[in-house]
Amino acid sequence: MMTLFAICFFVGLVLTVLITFFGGDFHADNGAAHAHGGPSFFNLSSILASLTVFGGIGYMLNQVGMTSVLLILLIAIGAGLFVGWLFFLLYVKVIYKHDHSMKESDFDLSGQLGKLSVPINGKGTGEMMFVMHGTTRSISVRSENGESIPKGTKVVVLHMNKGIATVTRFNQ
Repeated sequence: MMTLFAICFFVGLVLTVLITFFGGDFHADNGAAHAHGGPSFFNLSSILASLTVFGGIGYMLNQVGMTSVLLILLIAIGAGLFVGWLFFLLYVKVIYKHDHSMKESDFDLSGQLGKLSVPINGKGTGEMMFVMHGTTRSISVRSENGESIPKGTKVVVLHMNKGIATVTRFNQ
C-alpha cells in the first residue's frame, strides 16, 4: 500500500510541476465545460491536486504508525477529494471568472445587421460588411430566397451554414 501512495504522490507532484512550468490544458474536458456554461470539476489542476494529496496523506498516515489500511484509505481519499474541490473553487472563482476566451456564442451572427460590399447575384454569394465588438468584419453571404441583392443594401443575418451566412433585406 505504501508503494501506491508514494507513486500517486510523486506522479501528482511531478505532473503538477511540469504543467506549471511548461503549460498545459487547464481542463481535461476538451471544451465541453464551456458548452454547458461552466468549468468541469474534472479539470487537470483539481485531478492532480487530489492525486498528490491522496498519495501524500496516505503515505504520511502509514509512516506515523496507523495500522488500519481501510481507515488510511478513507482518510486519504477524503483529503484528496477535499483538496481537489478547493482547487476547483479556486479555478472557478479566480481563473475561469477572468477567462474571456472566445465562446461558441461569439460566432453566432444570427440577427447581425450589415451592408453588402459585394452584391448577391441570384443563388450566388456576395459579401457583407458589419461591425462587431468595435471591429469591421466581413463574411460571405447568400440570399434567403435566391434573389439578387445589390451592393450597399442593408441586410440581416438569419442563420449560418458552413461558414456562409444566409441573409435577407433589412426593412426599417
